[in-house]
Amino acid sequence: MIQRMSKYSFVIYHREYEEFLLALRDLGVVHITERNNPKEVDHLKAMLDRRANLVALRRTLADYLPEDMPEPKPLPTISEEAGEAAVQQLEHDLAQRSKTLSSIQLKRQEIAEQEIWGDFDPAQIERLGEAGYRLAFYTMPATAFTEDYQAEYDAIAIARNGASQYFVRLEQAGTSPAPDAEAIKPPTHSLTDLHNDLAMLEQRLEAESEALRATALDRLIELKAYDKLIDDDYMLGAARLQAVGQADDKLMLLEGWVPAEGAEAMEQALAQTGYYYQQVEIVDEDKIPILLKNNFFARLFEPITSMFSLPNYSEIDQTALFAPFFLLFFGLCFGDGGYGLLVFVLATIYRIKTKDGKDMARLLQWLGGGACVIGLLMGTFFGVTLGYAKAEDYFLNQDNLMKLSVVLGLIQIFFAKGVAAYKIKVQRGVKYSLAPFAWIAMLLGLGAMILLPRLELELPAFVPYIIYGIVGVSALVAFFYNMPGKNPFLNFGSALWTAYNMASGLLGDTLSYIRLFAIGLTGGILGGVFNQLAVEQTEGLPWLVRVPMMLLILLVGHGLNISLAMISSFVHPLRLTFVEFYKNSEFEGGGKAYQPLKK
Repeated sequence: MIQRMSKYSFVIYHREYEEFLLALRDLGVVHITERNNPKEVDHLKAMLDRRANLVALRRTLADYLPEDMPEPKPLPTISEEAGEAAVQQLEHDLAQRSKTLSSIQLKRQEIAEQEIWGDFDPAQIERLGEAGYRLAFYTMPATAFTEDYQAEYDAIAIARNGASQYFVRLEQAGTSPAPDAEAIKPPTHSLTDLHNDLAMLEQRLEAESEALRATALDRLIELKAYDKLIDDDYMLGAARLQAVGQADDKLMLLEGWVPAEGAEAMEQALAQTGYYYQQVEIVDEDKIPILLKNNFFARLFEPITSMFSLPNYSEIDQTALFAPFFLLFFGLCFGDGGYGLLVFVLATIYRIKTKDGKDMARLLQWLGGGACVIGLLMGTFFGVTLGYAKAEDYFLNQDNLMKLSVVLGLIQIFFAKGVAAYKIKVQRGVKYSLAPFAWIAMLLGLGAMILLPRLELELPAFVPYIIYGIVGVSALVAFFYNMPGKNPFLNFGSALWTAYNMASGLLGDTLSYIRLFAIGLTGGILGGVFNQLAVEQTEGLPWLVRVPMMLLILLVGHGLNISLAMISSFVHPLRLTFVEFYKNSEFEGGGKAYQPLKK
């Protein structure tokens, strides 16, 4: 449900404008109408950049936080100077650690290059140079390094690495370099010294990491408090831009929105301060902020609504309307009671242990619990087909599941068309909604005329005539009153076009729901395949070997299957919701979230 909003105008003396904004921020209920984009103002854009940097730092800092986080406490008040100092110190510590890590990587690369030559003292090479000799280091293709080459050029083989041969020569001053070979710069440190340097760098890295771990929690609190400070300053700075100067800018005119249920409290609070306000009439051009208010179940699905778009103020919040379908479709796509039970258990554990994200944990509990129930009805539990599901006449066998998917699709599509008709009634009036409702009644009546004879039900003789009457009246309304006040021929032409679109669209939309049957069936079959592999591929092995191998196959196989099932069970219900349901319910969207000025 979309909460009703009240629109207010505020007139403030320019010298009191800052004080007035602080008063509004303390109230925390007024969504200020945005006339100017704060992202186009340099100092406000800089605030957003600083917040983005804080998010990146907190993400990096997460690697150093303790596993058992303490209960969150109210954030302390922090000044901008203290916040910047905390950021700079953390950036310095992270940069220092990154520098040490780079030095370790370079040192390891240097060791890998020198290990080919072995461990020796470079001072000996210097003494050879003082005596007039030079120990030259070379590499060349191993195929060219023959015995004749070694004998002719006094080449001493050191090591072979893949297709390359490494060798040395003792050369006097003026001696020509070894032909067909690439000279390599002689090492300047012994392998022992390099390993010692590496050990020192690794000790330094561990000390720097330990220092970060020791201060990570305090740094995180400082970053959160600083982020809160910047957010408050940004909200206040953005609010300053939205007023329109009046009377040579002596007066500031500001517009805002307040939820209708909280408007009276806001008026009483402002009445005590002496600021002028007036509730004004909402016009069609207004971009009214959207605040959703749903029951405990539908509220869990509001993030799914926000993923696509919030509804605009003139239409219906469809969160509570698609939520039961989404839960059902998720369970059908999951297709296994054991997998659903696992999701429910893990979500419950996460909800108990987590400090944040409890709403997501509750949603996963509902989805996992629903998948468990539906999976048991489908007759699979961790890939094992349950006994009652093996009967040929079981009501949820494969044939019936496909029919069920199509029926569910038709139910949701017709329900969506009913929502669209009701929305037209609310937005434009009853007479404009008669044709949409007539189309639904006509299609349902035609369906009843086709299905009832096949069901062989004993119905009173007058029932078919009632259905014929409903279909006839609905056809007249749908074909000749779909555009009230227009020419009947124009109505008829429009109805023919609507009939064509509805026939083609209804078929395509309904077939989309077969994916529920296909995906759920695939998940159950794959689970059974992994069970079969675990048994058959380890058959004949000793029990001490067979049991670990079976567990490994089951763990990897079912883990992969659950991962695929989770992705499919979210993606395809989302598609059916955002494409089929939203299209048939004529969802418009485009709403902007209600964001009051507050701390």
